[in-house]
Amino acid sequence: MERQITKGGLPMTEMTAAKSAVPTTLLKVGLEVFPVYGDESSGFSMDADDLSPKVSRQFRYRSIDELFFALVNLNCAEEGTA
Repeated sequence: MERQITKGGLPMTEMTAAKSAVPTTLLKVGLEVFPVYGDESSGFSMDADDLSPKVSRQFRYRSIDELFFALVNLNCAEEGTA
């Protein structure tokens, strides 16, 4: 069964039937906690939808360390300069 939803103002189709579970990890950077989805075999992302087979692997981080340091850089940089 499908239903129409919007994400960022754009229409999307969501499968309401069984979606597979996505491994989730929480990373703390400074005072913020970020949900991170994926594993070593599929790659890591801040958006669980990026782990879909329809999305290219180039939009995923290869390791959790790579994603962690990207978050550290974004958290440490002045707003608008990262």
